Amino acid sequence: MNELQKVEFDLLRCFIDTCEKLNLNYFLVCGSALGSARHEGFIPWDDDMDVGMYREDYNKFMKLAPALLPEGIFLQNYKTDPKYPHVFAKLRNSNTTYIEKSAKDLDINHGIYIDIFPLDGYPTSTKEQKKLSFLKRWYRLQLASAFKLPDTLKGKLFLSFLRILGCHKRTSKIAAKYERVVSKYPVKGSKIICNHGTWYGSKDFISAEYYGKGSDAVCEGLKVRVPEKCEKYLTALYGDWRTPPPPEKQKGHHYYEICDTEKSYTYYLK
Repeated sequence: MNELQKVEFDLLRCFIDTCEKLNLNYFLVCGSALGSARHEGFIPWDDDMDVGMYREDYNKFMKLAPALLPEGIFLQNYKTDPKYPHVFAKLRNSNTTYIEKSAKDLDINHGIYIDIFPLDGYPTSTKEQKKLSFLKRWYRLQLASAFKLPDTLKGKLFLSFLRILGCHKRTSKIAAKYERVVSKYPVKGSKIICNHGTWYGSKDFISAEYYGKGSDAVCEGLKVRVPEKCEKYLTALYGDWRTPPPPEKQKGHHYYEICDTEKSYTYYLK
């Protein structure tokens, strides 16, 4: 593990300890599930860690975990950090720094983090599915207006228009509306589980049986939980996940302005 991954791994252990104290279920998801399956740890070039929780467990974690977390560990969501423009949470180490280029101007906690994604059910009717897809895209765009504007002219013009409407100043209210929309579809009885925090398009929707109750796996020597049918989950998400990408594509997908495992982000914001 590199120095960034070591901090993220400590956050994962803190997250798991808290889940065990609260008797809550979780899964390593996305690249973290892939890393566990293919490398029994981090993907060597990866720069983040992702966990998912069914909505009921996620809500309990959001409510109860802050009282159990060690000093310096911050549970970030749109309620605890009102200018945080996401509908999922992050567990941050406030004594470190990870200021992403796209978020460098946001007045939020910028500690090194792991992502915590809520997992929701999916509507059965085509009409509801289309409505959900439309609202999801609309709320995501509104939240995206808070970040650094993209380089493309079309994207820059549209997000600038949303800024004129003041969307970038109302992220907590927008995130609350977004959360109400996606969380009204219960996990129980749903054939599809949705991770609305990722950007995989149709692959945000995975068969519920692949998640199941989860199964045990190993990440850097630590016992963790992954989706019950993890190989099928990874195939649905990545296709041929057993074969590593070519060397030129072995890169992290986050771009930071400042990364410091020793100093708090507050040092750089002064």
